[in-house]
Amino acid sequence: TRRPSVINVYTPCPVEHGLPDEWAPESAKLALESRAFPFLTYDPDAGDSIAECLSLDGNPSVQEVWPLYELTYVDDEGAEQTMELPLTIADWAATESRFKKHFKTVPEDQWNEDMVVFHEFVALDAEEREGKTPFIHTVSDGTRKLKRVKVSKEIVQLAEERLLYWHQLKEMAGLEVPDWVRDEIGGEMEAEFQEKLAAARKEFEAKLEELKATYPRIIARRLAEGLVKQGNGGRTVADLLKTAESTPGLEPIGADVGGMALGPSAPAGNGGGVAVAEKPAEVAAPAESVVETATAAPVEEEDDGLAMEPYIETARCTSCNECTNLNNRLFKYNDQKQAYIADPKAGTFAEIVMAAERCPAGIIHPGTPLNKKEKDLAKWEKRAEPFN
Repeated sequence: TRRPSVINVYTPCPVEHGLPDEWAPESAKLALESRAFPFLTYDPDAGDSIAECLSLDGNPSVQEVWPLYELTYVDDEGAEQTMELPLTIADWAATESRFKKHFKTVPEDQWNEDMVVFHEFVALDAEEREGKTPFIHTVSDGTRKLKRVKVSKEIVQLAEERLLYWHQLKEMAGLEVPDWVRDEIGGEMEAEFQEKLAAARKEFEAKLEELKATYPRIIARRLAEGLVKQGNGGRTVADLLKTAESTPGLEPIGADVGGMALGPSAPAGNGGGVAVAEKPAEVAAPAESVVETATAAPVEEEDDGLAMEPYIETARCTSCNECTNLNNRLFKYNDQKQAYIADPKAGTFAEIVMAAERCPAGIIHPGTPLNKKEKDLAKWEKRAEPFN
């Protein structure tokens, strides 16, 4: 681009941060995945709005508060176990010596019910935190036994600040709707719905009253027409109506017969029975329109093309962790630690395409987007083409 650009790169310093010499790339990766230092790009040429210009592509599990990972440990019986946990600010900070004073290992005999795992503690309000102690799970180097490490309130405050920043980025990128916007729009939609519902109910009740007033006369007319035909022209309408009224099982003409229309759809037998006919078209039409107005739901547009779900050639997976690190709800490992797509709706089409691009074996096939309204969809469909 022919614009000035600013590049801000997080570069861990092994000496100042208290890291092993070769561990700077791992520390940078943890800073990204724990939301301590999110990845973002802003391109002023991408569109007219901030949401179009700002992209968070490259962050793992963008739709989640924290990315998830599996912690493997050995239980008291010596069996290997796994636990799914979010990767939080505390998990990143605990790996650097500069934050050492904010963490303290708690002996197992001091574990109690007032200890709350860190991500759950951060989600509590001030009153619910009273008397609680936040902690993270770690694994001992030698025995691989599970440990609990107490976390200071300063790290909790750091997590709150970083999460606030993360949600603000998502709002600006058009990936998250603020609560106040959702409440305001939801209230307006609810009021509009109630107004339309009241109008439909009023119209329906008016039509129902009209039907109650006019239907007996329509029944009488149809009944008379049927009886005239049965009389072969030799009896008057008045005679035939009088006969019909005296027929056992029939309501008197003019009575409310519960919406049944009687008419000449079938010939009566020697016993003088009367046939049941369909409702007259001139009455049924408005009634149907009222019901449709009151109960019709929005009709989804039909998809004009065939959808192809994403898939992985699982047998060729090299277990590189690229896709599972990106979104481990969308991508999971089977018992042989080979990747498959667990839930194609648990992530975005963009994440599937990025996983396909990063996969060293080239075995991820994005298919077609399931969400046709996803941001920058044309760009991601173009990038997906080499893998489909």
